[in-house]
Amino acid sequence: MASEPGPAIDLDHLGIYTQGNRDLELELLTMFLPNAQGYVDAMAEQAEVVHDSEAWWMSAHSLKGVSLGVGAGQLAELAEAAELLRDGAAHRRQEQIAALRSALERVRRFVAELG
Repeated sequence: MASEPGPAIDLDHLGIYTQGNRDLELELLTMFLPNAQGYVDAMAEQAEVVHDSEAWWMSAHSLKGVSLGVGAGQLAELAEAAELLRDGAAHRRQEQIAALRSALERVRRFVAELG
């Protein structure tokens, strides 16, 4: 499981796209949160269906991509680790879902404090 090396969102990374505009950062992060939650929820539904590894992988891969885009490094690392569970056992997938939910909650708190 990934550690918590720094802030939930790398504002320097996000600032590349927003030129430091805090309102725009908040808008992007506000749009990001429900999308990320949707991918995590989809993965939770797919966790027990180990015969459909493509759906699991696509959700994990999509979560990784959107997380990298906004600078949510820890969440992206966990999503990347989830990609490797494409053919993983259901209990390992459930453990990864718990880690993803925790990291996503960390991002939510960060966004709330930012706003």
